Amino acid sequence: FSGGGASHDKTRAVTTDKAGNVFLASECIGDASFGDQQHKTAGEMDMCLTKLDASGKPLWVSGFGGSKTDRAYGVITDAAGNAYVTGHFESTDAMANGEKVPNAGNFDAFTAKFAPDGKLLWVRVKGGESSDYGHGIAIDSKGHVVITGAIGGQFFCTKYEAEGREIWHRTPFGKVSGSGHGIAIDGKDHIYLGGSASGAGTFGKVALESKTSAALVLKLTPEGEGEWANLIPGTTSAIYHEIACDSQGRVWGAGMFKGSVSVAGQTFQGGTEKDYDGLIVHLDVAGQVQWAKHMHGPGTDYCLGVTTDDHGTAFVCGDFNQDTVLAGHALATRGSGDIFLAAFDVKGGLIWVQQAGGKLNDSAYPITFRAPDELIIAGACAAPATFGSHEVTKSGSSDMYGAKWKLKAP
Repeated sequence: FSGGGASHDKTRAVTTDKAGNVFLASECIGDASFGDQQHKTAGEMDMCLTKLDASGKPLWVSGFGGSKTDRAYGVITDAAGNAYVTGHFESTDAMANGEKVPNAGNFDAFTAKFAPDGKLLWVRVKGGESSDYGHGIAIDSKGHVVITGAIGGQFFCTKYEAEGREIWHRTPFGKVSGSGHGIAIDGKDHIYLGGSASGAGTFGKVALESKTSAALVLKLTPEGEGEWANLIPGTTSAIYHEIACDSQGRVWGAGMFKGSVSVAGQTFQGGTEKDYDGLIVHLDVAGQVQWAKHMHGPGTDYCLGVTTDDHGTAFVCGDFNQDTVLAGHALATRGSGDIFLAAFDVKGGLIWVQQAGGKLNDSAYPITFRAPDELIIAGACAAPATFGSHEVTKSGSSDMYGAKWKLKAP
């Protein structure tokens, strides 16, 4: 499925509900079409939430924002089919239920709840005068919604009740800067934050220290108290764009670094100072690294999305703009930006790799797994672009998309 307008549109988050419907949280510039569903722009860039049925047919498009730039980064659903979206908004004229949503300046982080029919139910805001955002969102067994992002250059974690009441809000102490990007919850409602951190300080009783920007995984109790942290510094910088955990609490992180990183007894050397290399890391329940994989080529390599089947297999997506090597497997570019989708076994063995895209710039941001055998990736593509046997034949400058893949039986 693809859609959008004449300019640049992209999907930044994807999830499913228990009925198999697919939710794509996207950003669109100008008026946009999602199949037979139309979205009239509210201004510069709109946050659009599109619901598809299990076959990819659009059911509705909704959104939140106003006349400036408003963007979604994360989406999750609850047992009743409500959708929760987090991101950031610049618009000072954004409305929710007939009331103006307050903006403290620049970009503020938001969390919004949408009913199964697309109606906007409530919006909660965090932020100050700096550029703030919500990026990762998850839901626990009680139906509580947990988000992470950055406020004032520092990562945070906030838990809300389903009706929007804030339960708690946590930030690190000391001189720690960084960003919360990914979030995951295990079978006992422990919370895992993924992103980056630098400086020295604590999160509760957990010490955080890195002289350079480090890829961060932080485990919290259901009450938001720190349990352990794992930091992998880049000589220049490193970050997890997304993390996933299984019911046991094993964690997988997908991200990027500049310079070099030393992890799992290896040192991965990046390319030029301006280009990122991809990084995939697996941690056990105690936060110890079990394996790490490198994506390296002469261009920019992004590992952006990660999910797990809860049986030890991890699935990673991302993109690259020149010929590259992923965990020892060579990938040849088709154009100015290509999509990859890969599976790793519990020991880090590469099971398979798929490619998608075309001769123009294509990207894959998020990925989600739906038992027993479906993967859904999303991002931006420019026609013509192929996804397996399916082809996108028309687009604006680039369109948002969602693509469902079926796993082959072992």
